[in-house]
Formats: sequence, C-alpha cells, structure tokens
Amino acid sequence: MDRAITDARALLDTLVSSDWQELHVVSGETEIFIARADGGFNPMRAAANVSDGELPAAPATGPETSVMTQHVATLVHALPVGTDLKAGDTVATIRVLDTEEAIPAPVAGRITSLSADVGALLEYGMPILSIAQAA
Repeated sequence: MDRAITDARALLDTLVSSDWQELHVVSGETEIFIARADGGFNPMRAAANVSDGELPAAPATGPETSVMTQHVATLVHALPVGTDLKAGDTVATIRVLDTEEAIPAPVAGRITSLSADVGALLEYGMPILSIAQAA
C-alpha cells in the first residue's frame, strides 16, 4: 500500500511540474487517470459506464446544479438531501491523499440528491450531489 501511495504522489508531482493536461497510466490490472481541471474526459469512467450498460451521465442543467469533485478523492462527509444552503456554504468534505478539502455550494438552493456514499472513492469530475437552485 505504501508503494502505491508513493507512486500516486510521484504521478501527481509529474503532472503538476509539467505542462501536461492529463496522465493516463495502464500497467497490468492497475489503471490511473489524473487530469488538470481543464484536462480531458476520464476514459476509465467511460469504460466503467459502458461495461455496466450505461452511457456517461451529463451534468444537470437548468434549475439543478451538480457539484462535481475536482480531484480523485474519498468522500468524508456530505450534507443530507433536503438541506437548504447559501452559495459558498460547505456541502461536502473530501480527502485528497492526507488532506481534507471543503467543497462549497456553487449556488443557493436545496440539496436534492446525493450521488456518492461517505467513504466512496471519487473519480475526477464525478458528481457528489445536486442542488435545486433557489428561486
């Protein structure tokens, strides 16, 4: 496990110190995808959805806003469905390597759905929850 963490940190360091937008590594049964915020779509997510017989989900549009993760991380906490909030309120907490990061609400409204369970591994760009915008 320590070796895997060391390798993941080395890959992150490589991406950060380069002008690369994304990094996709496949070795045996291990596959890792890392991307900057403006990097490409995660091919691992597409492959998982297609193998499950589903198409990749599009982000919610209109009166609902999806809150997406900007990192590969673990979900530590998320507010429950039905919680009213203001833009900027913390709606979830994720753990990236050994650091916790608060996820703010991009809009005011009410949480309508949760897309991940506490403890779940989140891929880059995965939805965490949806917010129905306040009128």
